[in-house]
Amino acid sequence: MNHRIAYYITAHGYGHAIRSLEVIKDLQRTGPNAALTIVSAIPSFLIAQNLDAPLPQRKHSLDVGMVQRDSLRFDLEATRQVVAALKERQQALVEEEMRFFERGRITAIVADIPFLPFVAASRYGIPNVGLGNFTWDWVYQHYAAGDSRWQELVDWIREAYRHCELFLQLPMNGDCSACPRVVPVPLVARRARRGRQEVREILGIDEERPAYLISFTALDLPPDAQRRLERVPGAVFLYREPLRFRFANAYCVDEADVSYAELVAAADGVITKPGYGIIADCLAQRTPVIYTDRGDFPEYEILVKEMNRRLPVVYLSSEDLYAGRWEKAIRQLPICENHTPTMATDGSRVCAQAILRHIVERSGK
Repeated sequence: MNHRIAYYITAHGYGHAIRSLEVIKDLQRTGPNAALTIVSAIPSFLIAQNLDAPLPQRKHSLDVGMVQRDSLRFDLEATRQVVAALKERQQALVEEEMRFFERGRITAIVADIPFLPFVAASRYGIPNVGLGNFTWDWVYQHYAAGDSRWQELVDWIREAYRHCELFLQLPMNGDCSACPRVVPVPLVARRARRGRQEVREILGIDEERPAYLISFTALDLPPDAQRRLERVPGAVFLYREPLRFRFANAYCVDEADVSYAELVAAADGVITKPGYGIIADCLAQRTPVIYTDRGDFPEYEILVKEMNRRLPVVYLSSEDLYAGRWEKAIRQLPICENHTPTMATDGSRVCAQAILRHIVERSGK
């Protein structure tokens, strides 16, 4: 039987998309008869950069994650209001998805980690699988302690996750117990196909020159900060779309024939906020991290703890980040010690096999 799978991905940040696109690649390899449609508001360039062949994308969102003010700060009250609006529209949204299943002859869904698709799949009677390192009820429960208005929304989301038939729980995880059946899986991470030296030759960067990858969805550095970074001795700073910088030692690598994982592997360090996708990349490539604040987001402490266990890391305050005062952190980075061997990184293959196995067992075909 040819399975037609709708793969839902939250558009909060890039981490969910990056790991799910790795799983999708393995779904294509493992189940060549599976036809996939990506359902997400993620930027199309992420799909183009991370998949070997294009897939249809339905630009649609069924969760909000956090409403971001910029790359580091989010608006908690705006987030609550958007989630509350989703709750008010639940019936219409679920019915819309069921019509989509009918039109597209969808036979199964996967979700990382929107919750309403599980409700729609359950009502429509098709298999469903969840994937992630947390669920949104766990994130929002953190805020309910200080604002009781969140609790009704948390309970609603938790009830939606109860329709999840199988949840594949990634490492560095929060509480995923809202889903009735949780199965741990290894880390999903992109792997570099070429080594540091080869990638640096492609980029035209001397092996001895210190190079640092700036990894944010957005980072607005004022002119004086960019001038300060120009004075970091010998350093080159790499970046990719959608970032844009105008200082002399900043190198846009959009046109280079290298993957993001290869950029991570070629760098002496990655400058970022802790997010699942980029930290997974650094763990897989054994690349040091200079990390900054992320606001009051419960996943942050989990990621920071794991980074400190397994990688050389240095903390850079958000104030110093925006001021371009990076040189001290860069100088400290080489002296950090690695404490623990890396974790298994074959999660995309394991997840793809588990997804297809569940669909076959559940559908009987």
